[in-house]
Amino acid sequence: MKHSLVFLILTGLALAIGPLAFADAIPGLFNTGVDGLGNPLVGGNGISDPHYTIISGPGNNIYPTPAVTFNCCYFADQPAGLNGNSRWVSVNANGANAGSGVYDFQTTFSLNGLDPSTAAIVGRFGVDNQVEETNLNGFTIAGATADTFFSYTGFTIPVGSPFKAGLNTLDFLVNDSGAPMSLRVDSLVGTASPAVTIGNGVPEPAMIPLLASGLVLLAIGRRLYK
Repeated sequence: MKHSLVFLILTGLALAIGPLAFADAIPGLFNTGVDGLGNPLVGGNGISDPHYTIISGPGNNIYPTPAVTFNCCYFADQPAGLNGNSRWVSVNANGANAGSGVYDFQTTFSLNGLDPSTAAIVGRFGVDNQVEETNLNGFTIAGATADTFFSYTGFTIPVGSPFKAGLNTLDFLVNDSGAPMSLRVDSLVGTASPAVTIGNGVPEPAMIPLLASGLVLLAIGRRLYK
C-alpha cells in the first residue's frame, strides 16, 4: 500500500514539473525576405518584406517604410539571393542607401499565451556594413559587430532578457557608410514555456506554481514512505 501511494505521489510530481521541460516555438518570428509561411519571397528586387519595417534612418526617405528585397553579390547569394531560408533586404530596391548613417530594421512578435521569463531567441545575420546595436523592446542586448557581409554572425537573446507579455519588438540598427546597404536575418527561432493562468485568467510564470506543487507532493511522499 505504501509503495502504491509513493508511486501515485511520484506520478503527480512528474505531472507537476513535467511541463517545465517543454517549450513552445515563439510564433511570428521570421527571417528577412520571406512570406507568411517562411518561404523566400519570389521575384526580383523591391518586394516589400511583410515582417520587417525600417522605422528610422538618414536622408529624406519617409519613415517608417517597409524593407524591400535586394539581390546583391554577397555571400549565400547564389542564385540571385534566393537560396536558403531568407533574402537580403534594404531601404531601396537597388540597394542604394538614403545616406550614410543608422537604419533601424524592426520586426515584431507576440508572446501571448507564453511565459516571457522563459523566452529565448537565437539567429544569425549578415549586414552591410555593421549592426550597431541589437535591441529588444527598446533595451540594448548586443553592441556593435564588425563588418559582416562576408559571413553570418550568430546572436543569442537568452532567458532573462527583457521579453514581455504580449507584443514584443526586435530591432537591428544597421550602420551603413556607403551604398549598397543591406541586412539579412536568417535561422531566427525562439522558444518559451506556456504561461500558467490562475482563476481570473491572469498569466503567472510557469515555474513558481509548478515547483511549489512538486515540492508539496515530494514532502508528502517522504512522510508516507517513513
